[in-house]
Amino acid sequence: LAQCTTSFGVLAAPIFWLSRIFGSFSYQDFGEETAKVIELRKRHPELRRNDMLQNLIDAEYEELASTQTSSGEETNGAMKGVSKTRALSPEEVIMNTTILFLGGFETSATALSFITYALGKHPDVQEKVRQEVKEVLNKGGSLDYETVTKKLKYVTQVIDEAMRIWPPGLTFTTRQAKEDFEYQGIKYKAGTSIMSPVFVIHMDERFFPDPTKFDPDRFSEENKGRIPKLAFQPFGMGPRNCLGIRHAYVELAYTVARMTQHFRSELGESQKGEMPFAQYGMVSTPGRGPWIVFHRL
Repeated sequence: LAQCTTSFGVLAAPIFWLSRIFGSFSYQDFGEETAKVIELRKRHPELRRNDMLQNLIDAEYEELASTQTSSGEETNGAMKGVSKTRALSPEEVIMNTTILFLGGFETSATALSFITYALGKHPDVQEKVRQEVKEVLNKGGSLDYETVTKKLKYVTQVIDEAMRIWPPGLTFTTRQAKEDFEYQGIKYKAGTSIMSPVFVIHMDERFFPDPTKFDPDRFSEENKGRIPKLAFQPFGMGPRNCLGIRHAYVELAYTVARMTQHFRSELGESQKGEMPFAQYGMVSTPGRGPWIVFHRL
């Protein structure tokens, strides 16, 4: 309900005609252009690229085959281990490409803004990040995929703590009840959409003592086991969580590592104090700035 309605819908409706003058982003246009690229690559194998779109074009989807019993009833192939694979259809490739392109753009930029603010406000944390990056590089490593995903432990802790305090997706996790149920005296019908209050959960003292304090050590190897699994959900929860979670961690960790390797950052004069928390749709945004001063090392 929160995602489908607005308190000022009637008042806002007259301004929609402005999009006819200034233009607006069209999912249909994006899909049509993507379809052209898909067709072009299929007709010309020499145009293959090492990118996400090519991975989706090449991907196969395993689906369960329906079988019929002697009585004519259909049963799920999983019952008998029957399955088959097929390539993703052009429509499925377009849908997944759109999700990756749009879903990983604004939320990642927002998360990076809050991380940058946190590093500028907490120079001790920033220096610890810098030292970890230096140690990895001094051992002959480079910021490749292996290093970014497995060796930058403290960087990942900083990312997690920033997303706990400032989760990019405030109303990202929504689930639908499969059947009627009752919880704490309230009855819910099957089909009811239930939205998880991510920010409220992340600020619950039962799970995170002194929740407003920026403390990356909450997510250290010694401490993260104390956090209930569902208490931290910046990417949703369960088997239908955000499909871009790995991509997000890679780009955030790499950017933070490069940034701290070459620059020392501090808050600008206009950024002193706490960061106001704003919201645009279901995505959180910095209410002001962040205004950061970078000093090349």
